[in-house]
Amino acid sequence: MKTLTRSSDAPSTTSRTRLRQLCAVAVVVPALTLAACSGESPVTADPTSPASTTSATTTTATTTSTAPTTTAPTTTQPATPTTPPPAAVEKSSYKNLNAVIKDPDLGHTITATRIARHLKWPSGQPVGAEQFEIVGVRVRFKPGTRYSATLEPSMLSLVAANPKQTVAPTNEFKGLWDAKELTTATRDKGSSGWVFFKVNRGTTPARALAFNRPAYQVSTTDKSIPAKSFRVVLAK
Repeated sequence: MKTLTRSSDAPSTTSRTRLRQLCAVAVVVPALTLAACSGESPVTADPTSPASTTSATTTTATTTSTAPTTTAPTTTQPATPTTPPPAAVEKSSYKNLNAVIKDPDLGHTITATRIARHLKWPSGQPVGAEQFEIVGVRVRFKPGTRYSATLEPSMLSLVAANPKQTVAPTNEFKGLWDAKELTTATRDKGSSGWVFFKVNRGTTPARALAFNRPAYQVSTTDKSIPAKSFRVVLAK
């Protein structure tokens, strides 16, 4: 009887997961690492000045001229047409696929059977709808029978070429669009369902699905299965 141990995904992780192989069947338990006034001065008479016997009164005439007021005509600017946000005019599109990823070490098979683009955003999320496009991929998990290593949706990612980005799946849209959710698959039971990604708007259609396998170690034979990423093209 052989015992298999799965090594940590990160080099600094010391915890390991034991795998047990019984008659060519091994147990693998994945180890995953994941707010402001003015005033006037008084006037004083000079006592040294002689008194005047004759008062002379000087009258100063002030003329006030009022300039005519000219009113400029009011110009009305035409209203600028409002462009609706992309999410309001985009139409959802679907495409059937048969994109397969095979892991020869663990015997896993991951098949993408359908891709959906421009899925309608839930109401009340204008910021997200402006920044991201929702992409859905329907996937079928078929785990290998040699080891009991599970297949999990979190091991998938969507890779876009331009602009370059690798997008992890999101659970934000769980229960929407009447879509069955992709769940974890075990050696005894496969799984099929949808996984969703939020992709930056303006990204070109070229997409690939990646399966990111963690590392495993077979402790009884000192065999190591390194972490590896497998990709398959979904759209060009």
